[in-house]
Amino acid sequence: MRQNYEIKARIFNCDIAKWKAMAFIKKFKNKQHDVQHQKDVYFKIRGKRLKLRIINKESGNLILYKRDEKSVKRISKYLFADTNNPEELEKILRNFFDVLVVVEKKREMFIADNIRIHIDKVKGLGNFIEFEVIYNSFESAKKIMADLINYFELVETGFIKGSYSDLLLKKKEK
Repeated sequence: MRQNYEIKARIFNCDIAKWKAMAFIKKFKNKQHDVQHQKDVYFKIRGKRLKLRIINKESGNLILYKRDEKSVKRISKYLFADTNNPEELEKILRNFFDVLVVVEKKREMFIADNIRIHIDKVKGLGNFIEFEVIYNSFESAKKIMADLINYFELVETGFIKGSYSDLLLKKKEK
């Protein structure tokens, strides 16, 4: 399984976050910037999470992952498979699993080497920033994460436990 180290925090000014993200990745040779409209369909399964991410209505990823949702700095272990026919895959999956929740968002991604910075506008929840560091060495990932947190001037008390799916489910309970 692949693994990454990640945090998520609410943000109030997306423009400043985008400016900082662009400046941060500028120093890397391998970098990418992309904007996607994502629909994440979470399915009810035990012990792990299964979601189909539909990207711009044309491609997608089926992602199976497990992570500690009690910590604000989390390690995710995951498997994923790409699809060029996400609508058909969604129909198949809906025949086998109940849908837990659907998360819709506009994601601006800034990628440099093994570092992913996501600025998300999540329907029904607001604006967030996520850092993901894909790693082989956890010590190296911790240092990169500390650098990101410091550079973006984030405070750990503002980090969010859980996923957008958890936040939407809690909101529906109210």
